[in-house]
Amino acid sequence: MTNPFDDLESDDTDESSEPDAQEDAEASAIESSPTEPSEPEPEPDAELPPSETGPAFEYSEVRQRPLYARDKTWSEFEKTFRTRIGPKLAEADVVDEEMRETHDAVLRLAIEEPDRVAELLLEARRNS
Repeated sequence: MTNPFDDLESDDTDESSEPDAQEDAEASAIESSPTEPSEPEPEPDAELPPSETGPAFEYSEVRQRPLYARDKTWSEFEKTFRTRIGPKLAEADVVDEEMRETHDAVLRLAIEEPDRVAELLLEARRNS
């Protein structure tokens, strides 16, 4: 069986192997042109809006662990995220939040409020 894309590479090599003289002239004119750049470079000290900076941390920094919660709790969390947390982020021009950022924030909140986490856990056990 032959590869249906074999002929694509040969089409590229059939054309002149030397670059077009006009393209070379244009490239050197652009490189040596002392005119001002078309887009000004952003100042390093200028703060970019959150929507342009992307996630707070890269995926490579993640230590993936499962979060186990009851269906009702997940549903309430997702509703709260959609109705209260998401709009607050959107006000700050953050519309591309990642789930890893959300989980990280929830865990950091638990670290900041350990007594409240313990209260919720004990309350759930008493009510079961």
